[in-house]
Amino acid sequence: MQNKILIIDDDVEISATLSDILREKGNFETATAECAKNALNLMRQASYDVVVIDVILPDMEGTSLLRELRKINPCMVSIIITGHADFDNIYEAISSGADGFFTKPFSVDDVLQRINESLQQKCLQKQLIESEDKYRNLVQKSSEGICNLDMDGKIVFINPACLKMFEKDKEELSGVKYSDIVNPKDIAQVEDAVECAKKGINVSLQYEITTYSTNKWVESTITPIKSDTGAVTSILIISRDITGRIDLETRLQATIKEKETMLREIHHRVKNNMQVIISLLKLQAAYLKDSCNKEMFKDCENRIKAMAIVHERLHRTSDMTNINFKYYVKQVANEMMSSYLGEARRITLKITGEDFILGIDTAVPCGLVINELLSNAIKHAFPNNGNGTIKINFKSVRADEYEVSVKDNGVGIPENIIDPAAASNTLGLTLVHMLVETQLKGKCYFEIDNGTEFHFTFKEIRHRRLDN
Repeated sequence: MQNKILIIDDDVEISATLSDILREKGNFETATAECAKNALNLMRQASYDVVVIDVILPDMEGTSLLRELRKINPCMVSIIITGHADFDNIYEAISSGADGFFTKPFSVDDVLQRINESLQQKCLQKQLIESEDKYRNLVQKSSEGICNLDMDGKIVFINPACLKMFEKDKEELSGVKYSDIVNPKDIAQVEDAVECAKKGINVSLQYEITTYSTNKWVESTITPIKSDTGAVTSILIISRDITGRIDLETRLQATIKEKETMLREIHHRVKNNMQVIISLLKLQAAYLKDSCNKEMFKDCENRIKAMAIVHERLHRTSDMTNINFKYYVKQVANEMMSSYLGEARRITLKITGEDFILGIDTAVPCGLVINELLSNAIKHAFPNNGNGTIKINFKSVRADEYEVSVKDNGVGIPENIIDPAAASNTLGLTLVHMLVETQLKGKCYFEIDNGTEFHFTFKEIRHRRLDN
């Protein structure tokens, strides 16, 4: 698109010559006027990008005309030409805002160069203004609160979103120290963050602000603004109101705490109920005469104890869904050894293994399996009051997969009762196979060599969500 030039000079010959050269060399669209009146009419009809004005015109001084033309097009490039280069003319040209001043006779190439430079400068200024307007609108219309602090921490700019957040007018906050609108308990951390920003460090933090209606929670990013030399010149704070989120988190925490208390109470009651059942079994066993029946009651007591230990541990810890397996195995084993006072005194128990956490749904069946195996070893591995050792070992073999072994150096289990389908199989071993294979979805096997060793492997039980 061609730029348009209006040449205003009462010397027709000069105007025509300058018009032809500028049109030919500069590829401009040109027009001429001999007086101020004609120039004003032409400018009103079609806005010109450049005006070249003679200082002396028949009906008005060139500098006065330039001021009138600027009222129509404030962004135009203006060049003053004159035959009298005295101080007053130069001063008037500069005062009227002329972009160039040339004395007749002048070089058209110099005038053309000055016009092109001025047009380029005006273009850059226009782009800069448009860019500033664009970013000013973004800041003004942003939903996030934006404010700018000077190096003393005082507010020098604040956008509407920030004013709304603070529930204050612009006049109330201009020049106010930012930390003065922060809740007193958070002033120190905000001032520390501003000091960090002065040193060129970005800081993010959450704090409360004081408003007319209530206190609000705010999440802010505090950023240093640096000059071309890298020196920090001001501080930018971008904030968002997170009061709703904090309130929701507070309510959720209260709900979780309430659920934890309820769950802890449930574990406590389950454990107490199991203790009642154990006590009833003991009372009932006291009336039994047959030793085999008494042994059966003791086995039931130990099985219930193995389950009760889990609920006791969960009741006492903050994590009410998982349990330290190593600690759990030690408790189950110690309870078992305590229940067989005579037999257990001649048996050495060794427990080795890794520390890992299991969920309650996995730990309970594992504890029952260990309980059965340990019970069998205590009762049958060392006949005739023999001495011996029982070793319990457990380890993680890969992600979410574990192996447990219970080994004794006793007489060895009879092979005819190892098979879970055998008619001679005991309730304890039937229970072991059922728990490992059905509930834990694991595998188990016996080794009979200088005693009996039982291995079983399993994976952590993961419950799937049931979709409707």
